[in-house]
Amino acid sequence: MAESGNEADQQLIEHVAQQISGWRLTLPAIILLEILKPFSFFASQGLLLCQPLLEFFYQGPRIAGYADLLADRTNVERLVTRLEQGDRGHISEHKERE
Repeated sequence: MAESGNEADQQLIEHVAQQISGWRLTLPAIILLEILKPFSFFASQGLLLCQPLLEFFYQGPRIAGYADLLADRTNVERLVTRLEQGDRGHISEHKERE
């Protein structure tokens, strides 16, 4: 069961990283995640508290998944690492084009 949860977390981390990279907000997201890492559990509980309101605006079962992701600091660290890797790849692609 832990492996399937870990796999689901990895898929969610990948999805979030792709969304952030698509919006070109990688650096601000990394900085924000690093600053707020000690408060990630409180953020997850806030998401769960606001879940009924958020589901009104956002159709999808991922709100609870995001809350579970934020509840564990290791997942936040994995997301930061994934964003850093993606940012390095984007920088190297940009340098190759020049």
